Amino acid sequence: MSQNDDNNKELEKALSKGMDRREFMKRTMVGAGAVAATMVVGGCGSSSTTAAAPKVAAAVPSKTAWKFAVMNDTQWTQNDDGKNPDSTPVDIITKLNQEFINHDVKFVVQTGDLTDDASSTKTYTVNKIVDGVTTTYTHTNIEAVDTRALFAQALYNAGIGFFPLRGNHEDEDDSATEIQRIFPQTQNGQMNATPADVLSMTNPDADLMPSPVKSGTTFTVGSNFSSPSSDINNLKGLSYSFDYGNTRFVLLDQFAPPDNKNLDGSDFSTKTAIAAQQGWIDTALAGKPSGGHAFVFSHKGLLTQSHIDVLFGDCPAAEASITVTPNGSTTTKTYVGSPGMDPFITSLQNNGARYLFCGHDHMHDRSLVATSDGTTAKVTQIVGASNSSKFYYPEYPKSNDEMFCGKKRQTLLSQELNTVGYTLVTVDGANVTMEFYSAPAYPTPVADGVIQTTPILNFSKRESFGYSLNGKQFVVASGESYTTVQDTSPTGGSTVVKVLAGVNGNAAIEPGGRFFNAAVNTGWLAAGNTASDILVLQGMTAQMGSKQTDIFAISLSYDKTKATDAQIQAGAFALSTPDGSSNWVNAVSLNSGGVKKFVLGPWKSSYVLGTYGVDTATNTVWAVINYNSYFAAVAGV
Repeated sequence: MSQNDDNNKELEKALSKGMDRREFMKRTMVGAGAVAATMVVGGCGSSSTTAAAPKVAAAVPSKTAWKFAVMNDTQWTQNDDGKNPDSTPVDIITKLNQEFINHDVKFVVQTGDLTDDASSTKTYTVNKIVDGVTTTYTHTNIEAVDTRALFAQALYNAGIGFFPLRGNHEDEDDSATEIQRIFPQTQNGQMNATPADVLSMTNPDADLMPSPVKSGTTFTVGSNFSSPSSDINNLKGLSYSFDYGNTRFVLLDQFAPPDNKNLDGSDFSTKTAIAAQQGWIDTALAGKPSGGHAFVFSHKGLLTQSHIDVLFGDCPAAEASITVTPNGSTTTKTYVGSPGMDPFITSLQNNGARYLFCGHDHMHDRSLVATSDGTTAKVTQIVGASNSSKFYYPEYPKSNDEMFCGKKRQTLLSQELNTVGYTLVTVDGANVTMEFYSAPAYPTPVADGVIQTTPILNFSKRESFGYSLNGKQFVVASGESYTTVQDTSPTGGSTVVKVLAGVNGNAAIEPGGRFFNAAVNTGWLAAGNTASDILVLQGMTAQMGSKQTDIFAISLSYDKTKATDAQIQAGAFALSTPDGSSNWVNAVSLNSGGVKKFVLGPWKSSYVLGTYGVDTATNTVWAVINYNSYFAAVAGV
């Protein structure tokens, strides 16, 4: 297709001969940047010269769509600069709160590590350095988690809920008891109910970061709250689930409960805590709203890039234990494995939970994590970017997947290091869209993985992805063709989408030497004032920070009774997409680059970016584009 056609053919030939993909990428420069740099415009057919048609409204996303946000590890490990009291990065939290308010989210979920110094009962001494003057103050672990609760108040004041999880930095039994007290919403959804003693607590940084003042009354977010049960309810509000809209949320706590006992009364162990909850997890997921979504949250992940320890053990191996030689070592070490991981991943897949959100690793990392055989079941794991002073980096030369899992468990999708970030999630009926926002941590790369003061945080959207309950997912490896992406709408099979050409040109390599894949997802909305059902296309590879994808050709079948011959002949019937004003416009008009060119007839591989057409012999509209969005066949554009 277009300027990439020769490269695509060369790629197929090279791969058939067994050329190393990395070497091929190096030689041909197939990639998002290279595509843009070598773009050639042109095509066949005649351009439309008709007057602009009246705008046709596009009701996507729907008015009932709603949003929530996910944030991660809020730890401050450096000297207090007057804006980060009690080992809590209040400056970053305050800026994130404003982002969530601006996005009009319904609630925020935090995936643990609410503060840095809350793992024991001892008192911590903090050096506070402001304008070159050093003073000291002390705080306890309880005061640290109280500070985090205090600075969630801005969300409550804006009518936004906050659902926290514990992490390994507040993993002791007394922290568990305090979190049950200061965050009652984890048991009943009641927001803006922070205890009075927390709201009035001493704030050592009140001059630069004044404590928020409570406004408004209590309000409830969510319903059907549940926790794993035992005779004394020791996990009440620590591990918990709830419903909002058509979605069930399941938050998993693997740390010490108030009584330091497992659900069966045995002595607590972080390595067995989640496996002991598996029955409740199965029940919680199976009970999600009919035809709805389920999202799962934890602090530690299943298989991450920096940390070896995971949700089920000291490492992600399927065996009960495994002995390996770690990176940077010449001696072996034995790790406790994670035999409970396979049943967990299988449960998520069987119950329609597509995404697991976690923190702990202090980088944005998205991947597919599979059962130990690599094929039975998979879940998309979204590791959240750091919201702290700490930033971590992937293991190399051997990744954790290679070290412990024989390269069977993990398929990389995207990654970003050295940024403060969050994920915005939009739920619109059967469709889910994820948007990752981040801001560089200055300086970049971060010196020794830490920042001393909070940088100016200018957030921007870095990537968008998602899925639909009524669509399909296609995993396309680096250098492979997108033509596997084909689907039929569920409304009587009336609309068929086919990607006709295009290659995943993401040639980036992570430190362990692995390429990134594209998880392309289709989804559908019923036709409205369109000649086809509406396609939701998400996940094609792109450079981080750009909405531009690889150039690809796509076709969509249409109902021939919904367009006139005159509209077709004039090029006023086309593959269309919503513009910024929610009107349908010709899809090629929103390309990055290219020249709009109409063809009456079938698509050909020689057609370049911006070419679009109608094939009346097959009743399909087609276009050569370089972005993902909603698409439909629309007359009058």
